[in-house]
Amino acid sequence: MYLLATLEARPQFLDTLLAELDHMVAHSRSEPGTLQYEVFTDLENGSRITVFERYTDAAAVQAHLDSAPLQTLFAKFEHYLSAPPTLLRMTRREGFLREGLANAPAVELK
Repeated sequence: MYLLATLEARPQFLDTLLAELDHMVAHSRSEPGTLQYEVFTDLENGSRITVFERYTDAAAVQAHLDSAPLQTLFAKFEHYLSAPPTLLRMTRREGFLREGLANAPAVELK
């Protein structure tokens, strides 16, 4: 199961929100049902953040959504975000991951 969250940060809170999301990445590594948790910034709109999440099943998604660190972050969204977040729950139809790409380092494009 996959989640795709899109966040529109208020410019004055962008760095703070990104730091909080870095903490969520670290926390998510310890969640047994979390397989992938990646934070992306939009090259065209620097205030838009997308979080791509992959889980073993619906129970793992719910455990993540109910986790204390995420609930704490959710409580700050009203201040950090300029609009309510969008959240898409998805299942995988088809695709692939090239060998050797797992845990590839982040690359910054300028």
